[in-house]
Amino acid sequence: MVIDLKFYFKVFLSRITLFLTVFMLICAGGIAFYTSLPKVYETQASLLVEGSQIPSDLAASTVRTDVTDQIQIIRQKLLRRENVMYLAERFGFYADRPDMQPNQIVAGMLERISMRLSMGRGQATIFTIAAEADDAQTAADLVNELVKQVLDEDAAFRTEVATNTLAFFESDVRRLGEQLSILDRQILDFQNENIDALPETLEFRLSRQSLLQERLTVAQREVSQLSEQRRRLVELFETTGSTNVAPDRPLTAEEIELQQLRTDLREALAVFSETSHRVIVLRRQIEQLEALIEARVPETQPTDTPSGSGLFRAQVVEIDTQIKTLQESAGTLEKEIAVLQDSMERTPQNTIVLSAMERERASIQNQYDNAVERLSAAATGERIEVSAKGQRLSLIENALAPIRPSKPNELLIAAGTLLAGFVLGLGAVVLKELLQPTIRRPIELTRSLGVTPIGTLPYMETPGEIWLRRGMRGVAVIVVLAGIAGGLFLVDQRVMPFEQVARIIMQGDRL
Repeated sequence: MVIDLKFYFKVFLSRITLFLTVFMLICAGGIAFYTSLPKVYETQASLLVEGSQIPSDLAASTVRTDVTDQIQIIRQKLLRRENVMYLAERFGFYADRPDMQPNQIVAGMLERISMRLSMGRGQATIFTIAAEADDAQTAADLVNELVKQVLDEDAAFRTEVATNTLAFFESDVRRLGEQLSILDRQILDFQNENIDALPETLEFRLSRQSLLQERLTVAQREVSQLSEQRRRLVELFETTGSTNVAPDRPLTAEEIELQQLRTDLREALAVFSETSHRVIVLRRQIEQLEALIEARVPETQPTDTPSGSGLFRAQVVEIDTQIKTLQESAGTLEKEIAVLQDSMERTPQNTIVLSAMERERASIQNQYDNAVERLSAAATGERIEVSAKGQRLSLIENALAPIRPSKPNELLIAAGTLLAGFVLGLGAVVLKELLQPTIRRPIELTRSLGVTPIGTLPYMETPGEIWLRRGMRGVAVIVVLAGIAGGLFLVDQRVMPFEQVARIIMQGDRL
């Protein structure tokens, strides 16, 4: 079956008035629908996530929050109910609808505001804030206010984190310092209470004990010798009635000095060896005095001599006095040795307690040193954030008032209107032909009546029909021109002035 396109085109031309009427009605309806829709203006601003301006190996910030988490935190703060209500009231959204509930206002504002973060490997991290409003300037003001709040929240967030970190380490250093002070006082008090039994003086006390033990041994030996001398003196006196000694006389100054040097020599030998410099000097002085005494002739001799009994008693008293003195000295030495022994017995326990306290102090000191080091790093990080040298959000471009609305989409509506007008106009023509069929071709006559025509005569229009047809076409042309003019007027008034369109076209910019 061959489709006669020329025939159908002529049929379409015969129904062009109907087609244009439907088409223009649909276009007029589309224009009316477009003009009835509220105009929505959308604009946006972009923020760049900048890295730290100071190398991290030189000084690191104490704010380590991931940029995605940080922006999510800021977003939640900006879109909280109180702030959204504040924005709606400040910029007059829904001022003409006082009956709206707060929940409806918040929902409407959240639909108007959008925030998105774009990032990727090898790409800059961009944070975009967009907003819609019925007025172009209001949309720009809303976005710029959100940008200001974002920048303020970012600076406040990073400063707060850095300040809190610094305050934490300051508190930690102060706490550890107080613990060190308390522990130092405890160690000092313990050392003062056990000053005679500290491990630091153990070696001195051991040497002191050895020295005192040697002195005690010497004193005990001298006591033993004096006791033996007294016993022999008593036996001699009881046997012979005499002590067999030369009459006593007063000692000269040299003899007294000689006795003192001999006493010093005995004490020195108890401590030092024979080759000691002190021992050698004492022996030399004793020899000099002995030689001096032997060479000197006594100037006077005693005129009288005591009796043997008196001399015996004097000697015994002298020996007893020496023995008593040595015994008292030995007792003193024994007490001091006992005190030293007690302190040395307490030293191991004190060593354990003191070592535990010193270990605890060393541990706290190590924590204190680490805390001071971290405090220094926290102070540096706080200065970095306060001076805005760390990672931060910076404004790339402020939001500008848009020239044309983003909604409704005039291109989409225009295309839909034209397509609908064409389809419905064509459908009206087809429907008209189906409802009012007319025989126009011989083949249609054959199909309808079953006869084959010998020839065909063209339809002869009357003058009235010709004028009517021309008038209808003129009306259709006028309607089309009126529709085009009305559409252009609406575009000029509601979308963009023709002068601006012409200027943009002349400059080669996009609409």
